[in-house]
Amino acid sequence: MNKQEILAIVREQLAVAAPDVPADADETAEFRHDLEVDSLAILELVARLEYRFNVAVPDEDWPRLTSMAAVVDYIADSLVVS
Repeated sequence: MNKQEILAIVREQLAVAAPDVPADADETAEFRHDLEVDSLAILELVARLEYRFNVAVPDEDWPRLTSMAAVVDYIADSLVVS
């Protein structure tokens, strides 16, 4: 699976977890500061992605997940390691 395919899934799941985020939001925009996504929506997003990609995000990795681009990179790296 390439990064564009992962990004499409991240956008799809973000639309469910945080429906106020525009569908064409910049993938480098920070969830909290730029897109105003609250922590509960981020939690839901990560849980959905963990289920969808069958990956686990340890607590110490959560601070890295600041944008869609960061999430895509994290998932891509996790899928390579798996």
